[in-house]
Amino acid sequence: MSPDFAPQTTHLKDVLRSLRYALRRGRDTVKETAPRRLPAPASEIALSALGEIEVLARNVDQFACKLAHSLLEQSAKSKSFHEVIASSRAQYEFSVAFYETMKLVLSHLGAKRTLINQSAALRAFVRTTRSQDVYQLAAQLTLHLADDRSITIDQLDDRLPVTRPGIIVVAVFAGMLSLLAEPDDAGREAMIFAATDIAVALQEKILDLYQEKDGSALAALFERCASHV
Repeated sequence: MSPDFAPQTTHLKDVLRSLRYALRRGRDTVKETAPRRLPAPASEIALSALGEIEVLARNVDQFACKLAHSLLEQSAKSKSFHEVIASSRAQYEFSVAFYETMKLVLSHLGAKRTLINQSAALRAFVRTTRSQDVYQLAAQLTLHLADDRSITIDQLDDRLPVTRPGIIVVAVFAGMLSLLAEPDDAGREAMIFAATDIAVALQEKILDLYQEKDGSALAALFERCASHV
């Protein structure tokens, strides 16, 4: 894929994911209300509509999957941060790695229905100063992504291990921390979960540094934690 085409493809995937998210949210809303509150004939119509929405959402999923295979070549494989930076199309590779990593982070935190904006990750990478070291770069990306509405969360587990207002900041920190760890394809999922658990334990510190916009202290925190993932 050419560097010029990557942003357009990323945006198209985000549009499809937004449609899928909206369909699932609408389906769940109807499921929770209409069948119980409407009389029998209307309830049957509502349930039939649910089935149609489910089919449409599934078709969007299939189309997005075909797009990934036909246009994105092998880039859907999540890479470590060091591999991303070394890539000839680093901003796109980072957006892919961020998306794939955040799906697991958010699931581990108890977020049940989410929307991750891959284009926001691409924009954030473009805005950073490439001359920084890897930990400073990770810190700046964390600040940008936490501010850029890169993640929408609609449902959370009641036993959420993070304060609700701080979940996106902590989740982004966890995702970046897992990408900074030494790559280990065989245990990649376990590494992401370990990084998430570390971020949960340090959530107060992370949120304080985020509120202060202290990139240097965030970079130092990343450097201290990366070897423990």
